[in-house]
Amino acid sequence: MKSTKLKRNFWLTAEIECMLNLIKEVKQEQGSAPCTTTHHTFTQIASKMKKHGFPNKSPTQVRRKWFQMKSAYLCYKKGNVDRLFLIPERFRNVIAQFVENGSKMVSGPQPQPSERKVKPKVEVPVSAVDTFMAQIKQNNKLLNAEFNKMEETLLNYEQRCQSMRDYNIIKYINNY
Repeated sequence: MKSTKLKRNFWLTAEIECMLNLIKEVKQEQGSAPCTTTHHTFTQIASKMKKHGFPNKSPTQVRRKWFQMKSAYLCYKKGNVDRLFLIPERFRNVIAQFVENGSKMVSGPQPQPSERKVKPKVEVPVSAVDTFMAQIKQNNKLLNAEFNKMEETLLNYEQRCQSMRDYNIIKYINNY
């Protein structure tokens, strides 16, 4: 069967938030069902996203985004921070809860903040371009912050290496 290539489609924060809320909702509906990541599940989520005002996400795109963020979190847990940027900072705790708890969802204060965040976006009419530019600015801030942290870590590492080299040179000179 020939598969058609999907058009590249960037995810907005509101779309990710909607997707995560719907995944949580579907998992709660399914209860303790063993298989919660089937094609049917992602078809349900994509159709519900359309009802919530996000018509351009296919079940395949939803599935890929979910597994991309889950994989990035698992890599981060193993010590690979390079892929952490694939998960927007405000959703990192949510993804961590999903992955750590498996099919069990924590019913606590977490749903309330996401509901509060969705309502202002619905009330305020914003053009798609403004939303996209705001997302680019937010991503730029996150990347700059991550770059600064990594740069500081690298400088600290270089200083430690230089100290070790200096120590070894002095030790070598003193032995001769």
